[in-house]
Amino acid sequence: MIQPIVPQRPKDRFEVYRFFNGLSAEGQEGQDRGRNRIPLAKTFLLEHVSCRTGRTPKSPQVIFENLGTTVSPIDDTFLEIRDRVKGVAGAPEQVEVTGYIEQYDERFFAYYTSEKSQEARGRVRRWITRCSDLDATWFSGRLLQILWDRDVSNRGDDRFGKLIFKHESIYDLPEDAARQSGEDEEEESGEEEERPERESRKARFEMGDRIGRIKASLGKLQSDYNPLNALFALRFPSRLGHGSHDLYQFGQVTNRTDSFEDHRNLVRYLYRRYKMLLDLTEERAWHTMEAVSAAPSMHLGVKGVPLTIRFEEPLPPAVFNRWVALAFQKRNQFRLWGEPIRLGPTKIHVYGADRHLWQPINIEITPERLVAILPQGTCGNTFHRLVTNVQRYVCPKIEAWIGEKPFNALVDESQVKPEGDE
Repeated sequence: MIQPIVPQRPKDRFEVYRFFNGLSAEGQEGQDRGRNRIPLAKTFLLEHVSCRTGRTPKSPQVIFENLGTTVSPIDDTFLEIRDRVKGVAGAPEQVEVTGYIEQYDERFFAYYTSEKSQEARGRVRRWITRCSDLDATWFSGRLLQILWDRDVSNRGDDRFGKLIFKHESIYDLPEDAARQSGEDEEEESGEEEERPERESRKARFEMGDRIGRIKASLGKLQSDYNPLNALFALRFPSRLGHGSHDLYQFGQVTNRTDSFEDHRNLVRYLYRRYKMLLDLTEERAWHTMEAVSAAPSMHLGVKGVPLTIRFEEPLPPAVFNRWVALAFQKRNQFRLWGEPIRLGPTKIHVYGADRHLWQPINIEITPERLVAILPQGTCGNTFHRLVTNVQRYVCPKIEAWIGEKPFNALVDESQVKPEGDE
């Protein structure tokens, strides 16, 4: 008999927690033996909208029912989600329980599941693509770096950590390949010798070692090789015992401990950290706009606070032109819509919109920088998605500002206590 990977007809949320606790313990035993027979428990942090933006937030039940899922409330802020899953051995799709939504506040939801990572990522990606109300939480390379510097690196030099760096110059590929690139692969995917591979700048580097050794070498490696500034995933050793948690830049947290309670504590800590950063981002942007009577408009007819991203290396002409041609089409990694207007060989203006909440956004792009004008009330997630994806797909080493405030300084200010320290 195949063990179910989600609770069956739980009577309350605590039964769900207990189920995932048992699953986590069994998963940890499998990792210790070097073979996992069951998928690991994982959480996806999802962002909606705050009433601070002037919009009325929707309940998660309304959002997910509009996506075509079957939603069964367990209590006021905890929901069972039934969605279509692939049949086994060619069988037709079925509707089954895939996971549970916990509402942390009006803006942030956690989706708990133990589906295989590839299926779970695909499901969450489809929800976000089909629903303008939802977005991922975007842990940019800089935010992950701060979490490493201020948190993980202090969890004990003899503990094991892992950092994954990923940069893929998809706009340095032929146009047909660039359209297909940028999908997130399985966590443990391996390289296949027979698989055709196009030559391009593609860096995926993994450092798994004792934390003290990583600290001793990381700074020099990053200064010598720019793609090592594009931090994609970070491992948090458990504060309570054996095992760890893996955080990916699109808000997935995978549990490698024997305790779901430990996992949920870390997820709550990351949620509070990200929420603080979004609040600071929006307060900075909106306060700046109110304080400056003549905010920049870039001759685009819309006043707002500029997000400026400067590239360490100017983009080659072919990369610049391909990025402009592909970055605003129907399906793109940046989740933007717009019509590029060429003002010269190396300057582009875009009157556009963010597909998350369909907020207006006007952009100027040159080979040296991107400047985005975001009106008051713009969701702070837009800023962080842009920074994250520019670093991953365009230029791995960047500097960024919101108005005159360095992006790094804003991230530094968003401090909250780690889980277990409250």
